[in-house]
Amino acid sequence: MGVSQAHGFSSGYAALDLETTGLDARADRIVEIGVVLLDEQGNPEREWESLVNPLRPMGATEIHGVHAAEVAQAPSFSQLLPHVERLLHRRILVAHNARFDLAFLNEAFHRAGSPLRIPLSAAVCTMDLSRIYVPDGRHSLMAVAQRAGIEIEEHHRAITDARMCGRLLAEYLRREARGERYATHAYSRDGKEITAAAWDDARLHAAEIIWPTPLFEMEFPAVRRARREPAAPGFTPDSRAAPANGSGGAA
Repeated sequence: MGVSQAHGFSSGYAALDLETTGLDARADRIVEIGVVLLDEQGNPEREWESLVNPLRPMGATEIHGVHAAEVAQAPSFSQLLPHVERLLHRRILVAHNARFDLAFLNEAFHRAGSPLRIPLSAAVCTMDLSRIYVPDGRHSLMAVAQRAGIEIEEHHRAITDARMCGRLLAEYLRREARGERYATHAYSRDGKEITAAAWDDARLHAAEIIWPTPLFEMEFPAVRRARREPAAPGFTPDSRAAPANGSGGAA
């Protein structure tokens, strides 16, 4: 792959959620990925999702509900890599517990032979920022979304969790603009300092990422779960969405 330097600030956000075979980024694998693209104000633009064949036995099925039969015909992460890189290109990555998702994502990039690495400093963690904007109570995605008045969707599906994460970011942006925060600084459970409006620093770091330039544009079709629900109002699914039977077409 050739490599190009991204110039200027990042353009908008990419809310990401991954479902995985377990908790160890080195030993476990991604089985589902969901991405919601948002503009700089947090307004949703489009979304994309796919099951991912982990090329190994499944795990954590009782949590995410993905079964081996569903991923058998799904593309591997290596096959989805060019599209994933284009989706995330020059975006600020947003995730609930960004350390977890970035660990898996960067390991997947490495295994697929991509030079791309997204540092934690270039991401926004909605779990960390909940300690500043909605601090009381538990900090799980469901708990924070409920306190923030965000619509709750089916949990532990990559695309629905990514949607809720994107809505949380938009709510934080609105609260920051109104000066509605409980603190200027806070600390995560592992002692990391969290600052209000952390997306400003993340934007600067995201602009420094070196993005790969794929040598070809071949794209493998994404595969979605068999059961589907309509996208929430304001979200525009990618025009190449897979049919309802979960086969064919990039979603």
